[in-house]
Amino acid sequence: MATSLSFNSAGIKNPITNFTPSSKFPPSTTQNYPPHIKNFRKTLQCFSVSESSVSSAPLQPEIGKGIDEEEEEELDDPTSELSYLDPETVPESVTDWEVDFCSRPILDIRGKKVWELVVCDASLSLQYTKYFPNNVINSVTLKNAIVSISDELGVPLPEKIRFFRSQMQTIITRACNELGIKPIPSKRCLSLVLWLEERYETVYTRHPGFQKGSKPLLSLDNPFPMELPENLFGEKWAFVQLPFSGMYINSSRDVTGKFAVLQSQY
Repeated sequence: MATSLSFNSAGIKNPITNFTPSSKFPPSTTQNYPPHIKNFRKTLQCFSVSESSVSSAPLQPEIGKGIDEEEEEELDDPTSELSYLDPETVPESVTDWEVDFCSRPILDIRGKKVWELVVCDASLSLQYTKYFPNNVINSVTLKNAIVSISDELGVPLPEKIRFFRSQMQTIITRACNELGIKPIPSKRCLSLVLWLEERYETVYTRHPGFQKGSKPLLSLDNPFPMELPENLFGEKWAFVQLPFSGMYINSSRDVTGKFAVLQSQY
């Protein structure tokens, strides 16, 4: 029976670009906040300025409009990176991370594939993305990035890191071992997988270096059950006997682990 899964994309935060804030906004109000918090703070500050100075009131709507347009463009930029921790989350409670460190269907100015580190927890209270060129991909880069996330967001290093790509097991395992973190290969990185699917549609396909015609990001690593075609439905069960010669012939095929090679005693 097929399993139907849904994903609430409202929990995903839009990318936040690391740009130099205006003198009206202290750095602490423009870093590591999702858009709705930034907009709320911006609106509050614009309101207070207009109330405090009558002479600047006629210019305030025009200035506010410029800020809105500039920040909207920054937040909508598919090349920007995200660094976010839910303000209501206790940092010490984020002990398990889900990590994907892999190439994306995006080319840089050298014509080489861009790699990306995507990190979150099961509740998406922690969200982090960062792009890397393909010539720095190793366990040292990943280890430094994990430490950077911890320092930047003020969270402790995780106790466990889950990942679903078997081809990245060596790099991720080595980086985790050097930091005393337990690496866990797992197909249960549901929040991460669903977030990646959302990013493919809303971020990667809009990136200026996107490769058109690229296969879906998770085409080979889909952990979700799929509906079985009707022509493969079993109609009945039966216990049967197979001749020894048939088992021996099957064992010669490339099916290692499915059939045991039995030596005939006859």
